[in-house]
Amino acid sequence: MTRDNVPAPVQPPDPAPAPPQPAVGAGLTAAIGQGAAEGAARSITARLVDKFLTNPPDWLRTLWHALPKPWG
Repeated sequence: MTRDNVPAPVQPPDPAPAPPQPAVGAGLTAAIGQGAAEGAARSITARLVDKFLTNPPDWLRTLWHALPKPWG
Protein backbone atom coordinates (compact mmCIF):
# COMPACT_ATOMS: atom_id res chain seq x y z
CA MET A 1 0.00 0.00 0.00
CA THR A 2 1.36 3.38 -0.85
CA ARG A 3 1.27 6.47 1.32
CA ASP A 4 -1.29 8.15 -0.97
CA ASN A 5 -3.98 5.59 -0.02
CA VAL A 6 -3.79 6.20 3.74
CA PRO A 7 -6.71 8.27 5.00
CA ALA A 8 -5.92 11.44 6.88
CA PRO A 9 -6.45 11.22 10.64
CA VAL A 10 -9.77 12.65 11.76
CA GLN A 11 -9.76 15.01 14.72
CA PRO A 12 -12.74 14.89 17.06
CA PRO A 13 -14.83 18.06 17.17
CA ASP A 14 -14.26 20.51 20.01
CA PRO A 15 -16.51 19.86 22.99
CA ALA A 16 -19.40 22.26 23.50
CA PRO A 17 -18.84 24.90 26.16
CA ALA A 18 -20.49 24.30 29.53
CA PRO A 19 -23.78 26.17 30.09
CA PRO A 20 -23.45 29.20 32.35
CA GLN A 21 -24.36 28.70 36.00
CA PRO A 22 -27.19 30.82 37.45
CA ALA A 23 -26.19 33.61 39.77
CA VAL A 24 -26.08 32.86 43.47
CA GLY A 25 -29.43 33.77 45.02
CA ALA A 26 -31.41 33.80 41.76
CA GLY A 27 -33.26 30.63 42.72
CA LEU A 28 -34.04 32.01 46.15
CA THR A 29 -35.61 35.16 44.71
CA ALA A 30 -37.77 33.08 42.35
CA ALA A 31 -38.83 30.79 45.19
CA ILE A 32 -39.85 33.75 47.36
CA GLY A 33 -41.90 35.23 44.51
CA GLN A 34 -43.59 31.91 43.81
CA GLY A 35 -44.37 31.40 47.50
CA ALA A 36 -45.90 34.86 47.76
CA ALA A 37 -48.09 34.24 44.70
CA GLU A 38 -49.24 30.86 46.03
CA GLY A 39 -50.03 32.38 49.42
CA ALA A 40 -52.10 35.15 47.84
CA ALA A 41 -54.01 32.67 45.66
CA ARG A 42 -54.68 30.47 48.70
CA SER A 43 -55.94 33.46 50.67
CA ILE A 44 -58.29 34.61 47.89
CA THR A 45 -59.60 31.08 47.39
CA ALA A 46 -60.21 30.65 51.12
CA ARG A 47 -62.17 33.90 51.28
CA LEU A 48 -64.32 32.94 48.29
CA VAL A 49 -65.04 29.49 49.68
CA ASP A 50 -65.96 30.93 53.08
CA LYS A 51 -68.24 33.51 51.51
CA PHE A 52 -70.06 31.14 49.15
CA LEU A 53 -70.40 28.23 51.57
CA THR A 54 -71.65 30.23 54.54
CA ASN A 55 -74.04 32.50 52.64
CA PRO A 56 -74.34 31.58 48.94
CA PRO A 57 -76.08 34.07 46.64
CA ASP A 58 -79.57 33.27 45.40
CA TRP A 59 -78.45 32.59 41.82
CA LEU A 60 -75.91 30.03 43.02
CA ARG A 61 -78.45 28.31 45.27
CA THR A 62 -80.94 28.21 42.38
CA LEU A 63 -78.32 26.79 40.02
CA TRP A 64 -77.31 24.14 42.57
CA HIS A 65 -80.89 22.96 43.02
CA ALA A 66 -81.49 22.96 39.25
CA LEU A 67 -78.61 20.55 38.57
CA PRO A 68 -79.53 16.87 38.29
CA LYS A 69 -78.34 14.87 41.27
CA PRO A 70 -76.19 11.85 40.35
CA TRP A 71 -77.54 9.88 43.30
CA GLY A 72 -81.23 10.59 42.68
